[in-house]
Amino acid sequence: MNFLKIEDPISICDIGAAPSDEQILIDSLLENTNCKLTGFEPNKIQFDKLNESKNKKYYNFAIGDGKEKILNICKAPGMSSFLKPDNNYNKMFHNFFYWGQIIDKIKVKTKKLDDIEPDFDLIKIDVQGYESELIKYGKNKIKNSLVIQIEVSPISSYIDAKPFPYVYNQLENLDFDLHMFSKIENRSFAPLIINNSTKTGLYYLYQLDCVFVKKFKIIDSLELKDLLKLIHIMHYGFQAYDFVLNLIHSLNKKFKINVIEEYKKILKSVKIIPRY
Repeated sequence: MNFLKIEDPISICDIGAAPSDEQILIDSLLENTNCKLTGFEPNKIQFDKLNESKNKKYYNFAIGDGKEKILNICKAPGMSSFLKPDNNYNKMFHNFFYWGQIIDKIKVKTKKLDDIEPDFDLIKIDVQGYESELIKYGKNKIKNSLVIQIEVSPISSYIDAKPFPYVYNQLENLDFDLHMFSKIENRSFAPLIINNSTKTGLYYLYQLDCVFVKKFKIIDSLELKDLLKLIHIMHYGFQAYDFVLNLIHSLNKKFKINVIEEYKKILKSVKIIPRY
């Protein structure tokens, strides 16, 4: 969107930056927008796999309550957590009982999100059941951001993790609404295997990547620079084209910047596929 330039870089915070999954959201923003990423990964083995660049900087500590904690390292690195996997729950599904076996315990330093500088526009949270504690000690940083992507499970696969409704209410109280799911992970109950794949599910929602966006009444009062950032985040990060067009109409109404027809031309060239 060359017709909508961003002067101040979009500031991205990647909490739980281990490269265990493809980072389509972050890669798209880095490739197409003016942005800078600050990432945090406490597992040294996973941290060493991260590649820094002029607009990507990573730190080998965790975001949490500011105290030293024990990180449970699991056979599948992406399941490592401050909490212990719930084996009684996980054994109902293929592989998760095995993946969640703890193979090591390491002491790691944590810092509160509220103690990290600067403020962030987009915060990605992938902390395996520790979401509520992270939010508790990062309320100011979260409240000052525009978009939160957070990985949660309707029923947690970790012991003592707060349930999804609790996390939802935390973010709602910080002026966010659930906007969309950027990823939905279904899993089939064992022993059924669908299409010869243990990763193929039928209906059961095992895990969700939720995208929370500032409440509409707050979006209406955003400054120009923040509205432009939100437009770019939702377009390149989440392909939320209908919402972006709505934001561009607001841009015209509030700031007399009319790029409606230019954006409609972009929409003609993209393949719009409903996610679910």
